Amino acid sequence: MLYFFYFVLLLIYNETKGHNQRPIGLQEVFKWKQIEYDFDGVLYNSSTDDISAKKQENVTDADKFFIQYNNVPIGMEVYGDRVFITIPRRRHGIPSTLNYVKKSCDDSPALKPYPDTKSRSKFISVYRPRVDVCGRLWMVDTGHLEVPGERKQIQPPAIVVYDLRTDKQLFRYELKSTDLVNERSSAGLTSITIEVDKKSCNNAYAYINDLATEGMIVFSLKDMDSWRLDHRSFVHDERAMNFTAAGYVINWKDGLFSITLTDPDVNGKRKAFYHPLVSTQEFAINTELLKDKTKFLGHNTYIGERGNNTQSGSHDYHVPSRTIFYANVAQDAILCWNIDTEMTPDNVAIVAQDHKKLAYISDLKVIGDEIYVLVNQIPKFIYSRFDTEEYNYLIHRYRVFDLILGTVCDRAAP
Repeated sequence: MLYFFYFVLLLIYNETKGHNQRPIGLQEVFKWKQIEYDFDGVLYNSSTDDISAKKQENVTDADKFFIQYNNVPIGMEVYGDRVFITIPRRRHGIPSTLNYVKKSCDDSPALKPYPDTKSRSKFISVYRPRVDVCGRLWMVDTGHLEVPGERKQIQPPAIVVYDLRTDKQLFRYELKSTDLVNERSSAGLTSITIEVDKKSCNNAYAYINDLATEGMIVFSLKDMDSWRLDHRSFVHDERAMNFTAAGYVINWKDGLFSITLTDPDVNGKRKAFYHPLVSTQEFAINTELLKDKTKFLGHNTYIGERGNNTQSGSHDYHVPSRTIFYANVAQDAILCWNIDTEMTPDNVAIVAQDHKKLAYISDLKVIGDEIYVLVNQIPKFIYSRFDTEEYNYLIHRYRVFDLILGTVCDRAAP
């Protein structure tokens, strides 16, 4: 009887997976047609000129406080009942880059600046923040205004960390000039990954990608020091260019995009898995080698090929199932791979796919036994135009074990 029940579940899973429908366990967390803000009870739900500019006859976009259409969410993180959502300043009219909402809010809540409204102007541009096991929110403020034709460095790029129990800033560390290649580097600092043990919170390491000038920056909290690593595996693969994402051909040359860590092995060592966005290959290295740049140089990190059209952005590791999940932007999908298997196309599976609801997953995060994804269709924003009467920005939640059931990632499968 138990075997028959499992067989029926497997048939249902395969049927839904093959027809581009919702996999078992999907929940819509939030959805927005356009972004709104709540500044201490004042609701901004339509474009607004800056008060100081209203007296001028010729008001430019740079003068405008809020241009609703330009506010595109890029990153997210979850902590308790709060969901953090970032809006990098890639256009004018973005009043707050680091924001949050409560899970108990309605389907399309207005964003609130974090930690408070008065702090919204201290950050320039934040992409994908991360929470560590010590209850701290880590982020990189690129300090870079990325408006096309008007790019400028407003302030030095910096690592900023908050204590989420008090919502107080713990420290701000400005990156060194030797961490950057040129004026393009700061805009490429779009994710941060934290390695730390809960028993020694002051001995944390942060690994920051640089997709623009294709490198990695490592930061030691204990030493309050940072250094840059350059390696061939951080560089985009020309053979993987010109893929389709959210219905548009992508010719970006984005290098190192995402870094995820395993749990410690018996010797207390972790492995970092990483990849460029424009690549179908995966790489891995013991993090002890990232902490010593003299050991890292020349090391072979290639572990295998994910397969055709597997260009992926963010990825994250689920400890209990020993599975890495990928935001597969080239197929509007989520991929899985169990790290106990060889990295080959046969061992990589599509566990969710939807050409509308998963059209460009901008961020993906494993929280407990669930996966959160932020979908923003940003190729449409860049190459075309959103229909503001449709839901353009989505946050979904999936149950890990529902997704991998019956796939090559399910090591419990017969």
